Amino acid sequence: MSSAVQELEDTLRDFTRQLEETNAKLEVEPDNGGLVELKAELESGIATFQGLLDEEKARAPAPKPPSPPPVKEKWSKENHPAFKKAAPPPADDEPAAPVAYKVNDVVLAKWKSGDKGFYPAKILSITGSSTSPTYHIKFTQYPETETLAAHEIKPISIDSKKRKADGAPVTPTMPVAPAPSGVISAAADINPALASQVKKEPSKVSDGPPKPAKIPRKVKANKELETNKNKWQQFSASGKGMKKKDSMFRTGSSVTARVGFTGSGQEMRKDPTRSRHIYQAAEDEE
Repeated sequence: MSSAVQELEDTLRDFTRQLEETNAKLEVEPDNGGLVELKAELESGIATFQGLLDEEKARAPAPKPPSPPPVKEKWSKENHPAFKKAAPPPADDEPAAPVAYKVNDVVLAKWKSGDKGFYPAKILSITGSSTSPTYHIKFTQYPETETLAAHEIKPISIDSKKRKADGAPVTPTMPVAPAPSGVISAAADINPALASQVKKEPSKVSDGPPKPAKIPRKVKANKELETNKNKWQQFSASGKGMKKKDSMFRTGSSVTARVGFTGSGQEMRKDPTRSRHIYQAAEDEE
């Protein structure tokens, strides 16, 4: 919206408000000629400004329609599976290094005389060479013993340890009641004497010096105040109606007035006239 349109709208709104106020006054004073003329002028002004406002709005350019939202692409080259790079093949697992067992190690041993399965066992002794050792083991859960080669035993994996830990029954822990403390809380007991002493004496460096005792104010009694008030009122009342006498030492306002007691002094002196001295040559000859 342009500034001209805004200004015309404000003026039109002001004229309309004035017309409403004039109509309200005319209801009270319908015979008031000034209000009738003002109403006619306001109506004419409203019509004029309304026409100007319509012309200004027609001259103003129409607002541009909002641009349509961008069309989303059906497919993109980056997200298309044909243009995606193939994932590199996983690296081949390196051959596991031979595990060197020691006596008292817990391993998974093959039960050759039984179901050929692997069960936890403990190494009792190791015989043979380092390249082809022979292990004498005893199962931890059974009393049987076996003599096995290196390929017939294997280390206990982390997963099996986790499964073993998961399978173990969990004993619920009972909540432990807090041990009774030796402190017994009770209501605070304040000694008034100590409290007043703490207020007067500083307990810390930051408390500062002790506060001085308050000095009671001296207030005059009401009786004394009333007495002074009555004396002042009596003094004020005694001065009313008294005429001021002329002083015997007053100097008269006349030019021939005399200065002194009852006119016995000398006359008042006149101020000497101040004139400029004119130098003449005859004064030097004399």
